Amino acid sequence: MKPKDYEKDAVIEAASAYAVWVALRESEKALQVGDLLELESGEIRIFKYIGFEEARWYVPETALPTDAASAAVT
Repeated sequence: MKPKDYEKDAVIEAASAYAVWVALRESEKALQVGDLLELESGEIRIFKYIGFEEARWYVPETALPTDAASAAVT
């Protein structure tokens, strides 16, 4: 996930991610596939068709500077 995709919307107290899903499923704020939940522990879960899965921050790979001599093919 990317920070632009993560917006804290509301705080809901529940015993688990599934308890949040049950509490919200018939409300206007029902969880949709792709929604994120931040647990009290700081762990972030993403709601998928099959349940909840750990979400991770996207960290782009950085290109390492190459040395011209080591990059030359002999």
